[in-house]
Parts: sequence; C-alpha cells; structure tokens
Amino acid sequence: MTVILEATERRILQNPLENPEVLIRIVDDNQATCKSLQFFLEALGYEVRIWNDPELFLKEYKENEEDGCLLLDIRMPRISGLELHDILIKENFRLPIIFLTGHGDVEMAVDSVKKGAFNFLLKPSNEKKLTETIEAAVKLSIENHLKENNKTIYREVFDSLTPREKEVVRLVAQGKLNKVIAADLNITEKTVQQHRSVACHKLSVRNVAELVEFLKVLEG
Repeated sequence: MTVILEATERRILQNPLENPEVLIRIVDDNQATCKSLQFFLEALGYEVRIWNDPELFLKEYKENEEDGCLLLDIRMPRISGLELHDILIKENFRLPIIFLTGHGDVEMAVDSVKKGAFNFLLKPSNEKKLTETIEAAVKLSIENHLKENNKTIYREVFDSLTPREKEVVRLVAQGKLNKVIAADLNITEKTVQQHRSVACHKLSVRNVAELVEFLKVLEG
C-alpha cells in the first residue's frame, strides 16, 4: 500500500494540472486585474474563480474544497486583504495564500509571511515569478491534501487491528524483540509472532522499517 500511495503522490505532484480538482481563487476588487489574471492563468491550464467582494468570498469559499491557492489583494472595500487573511487564519483556511498587490511594503510582506502567507508579490508581477509561485503553492496544497488523505486511509487500516495487535506492532516499531514483547505483555513468544504476522499483513508492511514509516504517517 505504501509503495502505491507514494507512486500516486509522485505522479500528481510532478503534474499538478492532471489533478482535476485544482482551482486558483482570486479575491480582488479590481475587475480589470482579475480578468487579466484569469486569462493568463487559464492559458496555463488552471481553472480560475474570481471574487471582487471579500465578504462574498468568506460566505462561499467553504463550498469549494478543490486544491489550489488564493491570490489576495490588499486594498479592498469593507475588508482589506490583511484583515481577510487574519479571518482566514482563525477559520483554519488550509490553502496557500499569495498576496498580489500594488500597495505593499517590506514590513507588510514580512508580517504577512510570518502569519503564514505563502508569498507576497507586487503588481505588476513578473510573469515567470508569478507562474513559479503559483505552481509551488499548488504543489504544496496537493501535497498537504495527499498527506491528510493518507492519514485517513492509514487510520482506517490501523483501526482494523485488534487491541492486542496494535500493542504488538507499536512495540515492534520501538525495536523490541519478540521475546521482550512477550515478557512485556505477559504472553508467549509464539503468540507475539502470530499477532505480528497478522498485523503486518493487514497493514501491508513487509518489515520493521515500513512499519515505522506507517506509524509515522499515521501519527504525523
């Protein structure tokens, strides 16, 4: 299972546009800027959605679970990009945020990145820089999503183990020998071997190294 998941991850991350659920979100009140960005990004193969009103974005974004990123302006009516960023932080917004603004300075950029923004770019942005930044943000989004999916899959598989099998594999992952585990759990070494064999089969792991990696993903 681990090998299959890793191969799938490599394919998607190497070709993020193969993922049909990638969406670039733009929140900017300047319609001309938005249309220009949309034309540019769609030419690169991305799906794009625009919000000219940050308040409307706050109402609607939860309906859009696709991977991707958010391009965010700063100067907007009612809610500034910086204020929107703070709101999204509190709401555990999971997508990378790229500030793209004509009204920024070094202090603002540093503060935004410290708060978790993926990058801070000034308009008009260099096309190569913008393309590379969005590509990196999308890859990060997909990578994070894959990790979360993997954790869900691993949890479901791990939960198929009996309580005793869970105890045994955790001790195996700690590097303990079967006879030591038997003593710790007050069972026979043969019973340990049986639990270990069945558990490893259920988890599709072939050795201790793969078991350790499995538990690392599960608990990461």
